Amino acid sequence: MKRILLSILLMATFGFANAQKDAAIDKILKTNEKYQTISCDFTQVKTMAMVDQKIESAGTLYFNRADKLKMDYTNPKGNLLLISGESLLMIQNGRKNDFNTKQNAQMRNLKNTLLLSIAGDIAAVAKENGAEIEFTETADYYTFVLTRTDKHVKSRMSKLELSYSKTDCSLCVMKMEEPNGNNTVYNTPVKTFNPEIPAGTFDKPKK
Repeated sequence: MKRILLSILLMATFGFANAQKDAAIDKILKTNEKYQTISCDFTQVKTMAMVDQKIESAGTLYFNRADKLKMDYTNPKGNLLLISGESLLMIQNGRKNDFNTKQNAQMRNLKNTLLLSIAGDIAAVAKENGAEIEFTETADYYTFVLTRTDKHVKSRMSKLELSYSKTDCSLCVMKMEEPNGNNTVYNTPVKTFNPEIPAGTFDKPKK
């Protein structure tokens, strides 16, 4: 009898936890649908596991729900990540790589993961990465840990951690872990919602 009661209790607890997770996912998605554009400052810290080195960067982020994202780095100045349609452009230390994400599965995965995460579509992020979702919450954040289980997915990540503000449901912290142990953490604590983003913001640089 005790085993039966324990099993019932565990099932009830599991069901309640899943209900909380589903409710948070739904709330975040619906709230973010109100944000057509976002602008904010961001910080980035990349940890190189093999050499125990941290590389800090910073800049300004612009997001448009119509598949556009720009991460314009002020430190180091000139670095850039630009997504527009099927194009993903990276400039790092003067080196430019322009990818057609229709033809590059890993870059397509990165593009979709970034856009969907900022848009608050956690279920779609999990599907994109063949990942299982674990959910926790604190006084300030809803946090989702997405662990990749489908090894056939062409992804540069093994795990993704997303923390959304309980106040406005926006993405505040993103941590990407790579199979080699490296990880990158992005922080976007303060945002402007639905700003008018200047024309040309998402155009590729001419030089």
